[in-house]
Amino acid sequence: MDPAFAQLFSLDGKVAIVTGASSGIGVALARGLARAGANVVVTARRQEMIDNTAEMCRGYGVRSSAWTADIVDEAQFEGLFDRTMTEYGRLDVLINNAGFTDRTALRHDQNTMRKFRAIVELDLLATMNGCRLAAQRMLTQKPAGGVIVNISSILGRSASEFRASAYHAAKAGVDGLTRILAYEYAREGIRVNSLAPSYFEGTEMMDKVFEAAPVTKAHTIERTPMGRLGRPEDLEGAIAFLCSDAGRFVTGHTLYVDGGWSTGGGFHQKPALWESELGRQDPNWGKA
Repeated sequence: MDPAFAQLFSLDGKVAIVTGASSGIGVALARGLARAGANVVVTARRQEMIDNTAEMCRGYGVRSSAWTADIVDEAQFEGLFDRTMTEYGRLDVLINNAGFTDRTALRHDQNTMRKFRAIVELDLLATMNGCRLAAQRMLTQKPAGGVIVNISSILGRSASEFRASAYHAAKAGVDGLTRILAYEYAREGIRVNSLAPSYFEGTEMMDKVFEAAPVTKAHTIERTPMGRLGRPEDLEGAIAFLCSDAGRFVTGHTLYVDGGWSTGGGFHQKPALWESELGRQDPNWGKA
């Protein structure tokens, strides 16, 4: 391989923040950045788990710090950015990964506003704030500029019988946010993209779903054109591409890492577990 070409994917000396880096996809994103040479600040609410992530990153010869933060708390989130600037001197990459979904498969009218607010607060509003805090620092540092990658989902693009209306809405909002911020910062040296995974095994969120309803795993595999679930390591090359000079003319883009799911929008092939027939809610689903 041409060494100059390989260098396009290098993140040597760059400084990155990864939120939600305690497990699954967040760990894989941090690993991909570290393998490409970036120094990585990892954050989540569980110290022991992000300590493990930081130790893994340091195994690739880079600096890595594990600092807890509840990112829906504005003061804590801003403090994370301030500490990064103090200890690392700059910020080149932000990965807005933290989020969660509704696993109940309840129809929209059966759900609660409390659940809706919690999902939108973390999955969309905290992402908006992270972009704001990153841009403030990327615009004023010398040299200016940076990369923001928002972790979206295939469910930001298409509906699904897996329900979770608030999650769908929040991730569609993330994609819209990505486009407008890419437009706003295009001449300011900041690229903004989103990365949209499908259903992945080896992640805390989906493993709990598969454990609670094992048949769901087979159902999801059958619906994926490539015939398997995603794995966290499938994201490492994608994140390196988006954050490095290999993707230097890419902004405002949503990159689907989904085994072909988005090509058909997860087309219904058979009734879901919570349907009495295709598209029909089982009136007994969710009842004790």
